[in-house]
Amino acid sequence: MAETLTNLSTVLRDRRKMAAKVKAITSEARATAMIIGSLPFVIGGLLYLIRPDYILTLFDDPLGHAPLVGGAVMMSLGVFIMKQMITFEV
Repeated sequence: MAETLTNLSTVLRDRRKMAAKVKAITSEARATAMIIGSLPFVIGGLLYLIRPDYILTLFDDPLGHAPLVGGAVMMSLGVFIMKQMITFEV
């Protein structure tokens, strides 16, 4: 019984160490994903501050709705793919 518990504790410690290593290795990818994911919103906000008439066309004109929907779909797909790339089962 003692040997089994010792083996179990060793396995659990090794898994915890492996999870910490994976988290450290993927931290750069996670930071990059957050930056890339927030960039369109930051640029849109800055564009609204500088020239509001450019960005308001997307919301006012019916032809502007298609790029907004397309961008939202592509952003969602990109975030999903990036999340799959940096998620590991340990």
